[in-house]
Amino acid sequence: MTKTQILTATLGAILALSGCAPVTADPSSKVDDPAAMGGKEDRWNARNDPERFDGEFNYHVTDMPLEGVSENESWPSTYWPTYEDSINVRWLDGELSPAQKYDIAFNGWTPPEGFAELRPFDRDNPVPNEDWDPAYYEQQGPLASHISNRMGNGRDRQLALTNEGRPEDGEWDVETWWGLCHAWVPAAILEERPLRAVEHNGVRFEVADIEALIIAAYNRAPADMIGGRCNVGNGDTTVERDEHGRAVDVDCRDSNPGAMHVIVTNYLGLQNRGFAIDRTFDYEVWNQPVVGYEITQQTEIGVEQANELLGRTGDTYAYNDDAAQLFEVRMNLDWITESHASTTPSDAARYTRTDRLHYILEVDAEGKVIGGEWVGQSRNRHPDFLWNPRRLTRSSVPYLDLDDVRMLIERSREPEAPAPTAGELVAVGDGGVAIPDNDPSGVSSLAVIEGEGVVTRVSVELDITHTYIGDLQVVLRHDGVERSVHNREGGGADDLRGTFDVTGFDGLAAAGEWTLHVSDHAGRDVGTLEGWTLRVGTTDGTPVEPPPAPGANRFEGTGGAIPDNTPEGMSSTVTVSGAGEGLVSIEVAITHTWRGDLVVEATAPNGQVFVLHDRGGSSADDLRETFPLDATGNAFEGDPNGTWTLRVSDNANADTGSLDGWAVIIGG
Repeated sequence: MTKTQILTATLGAILALSGCAPVTADPSSKVDDPAAMGGKEDRWNARNDPERFDGEFNYHVTDMPLEGVSENESWPSTYWPTYEDSINVRWLDGELSPAQKYDIAFNGWTPPEGFAELRPFDRDNPVPNEDWDPAYYEQQGPLASHISNRMGNGRDRQLALTNEGRPEDGEWDVETWWGLCHAWVPAAILEERPLRAVEHNGVRFEVADIEALIIAAYNRAPADMIGGRCNVGNGDTTVERDEHGRAVDVDCRDSNPGAMHVIVTNYLGLQNRGFAIDRTFDYEVWNQPVVGYEITQQTEIGVEQANELLGRTGDTYAYNDDAAQLFEVRMNLDWITESHASTTPSDAARYTRTDRLHYILEVDAEGKVIGGEWVGQSRNRHPDFLWNPRRLTRSSVPYLDLDDVRMLIERSREPEAPAPTAGELVAVGDGGVAIPDNDPSGVSSLAVIEGEGVVTRVSVELDITHTYIGDLQVVLRHDGVERSVHNREGGGADDLRGTFDVTGFDGLAAAGEWTLHVSDHAGRDVGTLEGWTLRVGTTDGTPVEPPPAPGANRFEGTGGAIPDNTPEGMSSTVTVSGAGEGLVSIEVAITHTWRGDLVVEATAPNGQVFVLHDRGGSSADDLRETFPLDATGNAFEGDPNGTWTLRVSDNANADTGSLDGWAVIIGG
């Protein structure tokens, strides 16, 4: 079992512990108020008051469920040990660290020449300039540098440099149990877990890489806390006890079992909500997510029986004068332990552990729980403090953006692409390509299908980040055929991800180059083609001859004034002749002071009608766009030669305008 440290809020003070960064106390936590201590130091005091936790509580012992579980699954992960350099450790052979990968993908860092040959510090064999390279730490990106110097093995590296490789007294500054447990726990409780690897900006983030980043973001998380830290047990120091075996230091006998009982039964039993504990009451702190409980015994007992359990005699209960009833309780408390860094998610069931707690519950005359005492082995083995983390709105670590990490998690949780079926050929196109803003020339990415067969179906899995997908046009090209994948649908929605069926390639030979072209047709919003996958269904047979390469054939029509508030509008025609096959697009240039008045339709020679613009854009001026006629369910696939008609109508009064010109464009 590995361990870590946490800063705990106790009576309004934050106790700084060596080895870990702080967890920030919630500002609403109660301050040190002697009157709130209830008189005796050994009874339920302000430090152990369940009201320190967020929420409303039911204190009636008969209303508290005997079992409960957290609705959200907490996930196991490594605690990213400090002495191994935290999340800057190269945990997977041949791979950079999670922090280094993030610097490349998001912070613009490029590993300098020769960086791959530099050796990171390993304190099991640290001989400067022979077994590790200090220059390694001088050439890192901003996040990796911050992790190494502020959250990693910087103190041990300094010892190695100043003492010719090893600490003078044989002891390192960084203990092996220091790490990010205090950050893993809130992340595991409050954030969804990554499920599979993700590639972003040309960098592959494995499951453990993404876990590391979201954990580090929670290095300083706000939290509600109950109980004090028992800071003893290190070296020769032991817990001092009275003649009855009870810890003398109140911080070593809380958290109060009554307060714990209220939190457990309300959070897990009534609200199905998890929280966190420090499992042990000595100087080492073991932070774990609590995920379930079962009360196996809850028996009302008399004073003499209670005293016997507590190592006392007599007919008077010594620890709480207001206790009208006493209950002997045994509880099984389920929690999640740490796992190891992996390319796949760790099974939570495999890493679930159970503590068996034994205590006396103190209940007042109204049947409300007001305190308790630990019994038997639970005097030495009980939660030291309980804490309820709050979800972050921003990362607590410089150079690490929480939104970036949550984006990686979201992508990792998207449905996995199906395995190739019989007769299906798959190719992956290049990603990590920025899409130029408001530039029809766009970007292209190539995928090469290898294998035999005739095309029967085509689908494209897209991964495009963009802040306004209504700006985007996406087309697929192969053997002289070009078909639309996405044509400026979706308005202001973010990101274009999913699988799109594409028609129009049936009968062609599947093998060869396939090109995806992505273009942005409006200003301000930008994005990146992160990657794409092409799936081509095939059958045996003789492929048809591909069509001749389409020419950039442009046929222009005339313009004119658009009558105001007249549904019939105005029309203009263009005769297309001698055009080859290819994607047909209609280009319009309209000057108007309220484009939301306008309806624009194009009629093809075969009678198909395409609504290019239907009163969108509200009060925006002018309409100057190119509209490919390849929309899903209404694609133009006939002979483009013949007469094309454009009709423009104004459907509200006051604002006016003109059709300055338009064109039918074939291919190109």
